[in-house]
Amino acid sequence: MLSETVPAPSWGVVALTALFAFAVTLVSIVTPPSGRRSLLRNANVLGTLFHEGGHALVAMLVGGDVRRVEIDSAEGGATLSHGHAGLGTVLVSAAGYAMPPLAGLGAAALLHRGHVSAVLVLTLVAMVFLLLLARDPRTFVLIIVVGAVVYSALRYAPAWLRTAVAYTEAWLLLTSELSGVQVLVSNRRSKGFRGHTDDAALLAKQTKMPSPLWIGGWFLLNGWAIWHAAPLLFP
Repeated sequence: MLSETVPAPSWGVVALTALFAFAVTLVSIVTPPSGRRSLLRNANVLGTLFHEGGHALVAMLVGGDVRRVEIDSAEGGATLSHGHAGLGTVLVSAAGYAMPPLAGLGAAALLHRGHVSAVLVLTLVAMVFLLLLARDPRTFVLIIVVGAVVYSALRYAPAWLRTAVAYTEAWLLLTSELSGVQVLVSNRRSKGFRGHTDDAALLAKQTKMPSPLWIGGWFLLNGWAIWHAAPLLFP
């Protein structure tokens, strides 16, 4: 199944899935975090899962222990880990905002070669990984819902729908952290540069490099990933 290939979809399918992902990002950017939630905005849960999964995966790779992954909402979560220090701690903190666009670029590379099923199977593997680290009902439910959608597409959907789901996932991963980075910027514009507990603030404390530098780096990484993924996704 991982080596199975399918023909590239039409330009229209790629464009529609891209427009959906950018619409999700736009809604997330223009709607205040405390504002009314929308079903469209909830699609960002995929990026949030990969964000927290990035923290957890890197924590394990540097020899740490992950105690739990918790998803508070479609756009917020936390990963509790320990047992890493120095450079390892910096990598763990930086991995969250970096993981979704890099995963999206990886998905784009697979889809460019026609490996639609591989993208969906690897997504299921990621959901199983997160499920093993979840400790609260909300996180369990969100992971299972995303996993069920992906499994249903993989197992029961016709080829065109399976392809559309995989392309939508790739675009959502590529764009999801654009709104996340925008929230970091907005928080600092409204509340200043002190008192924050987000990833950029943690990295500023760990490295003595100001948080705007990290925020800018994540924004550039997002742009770089989209720039390189778009030619791979459009036929």
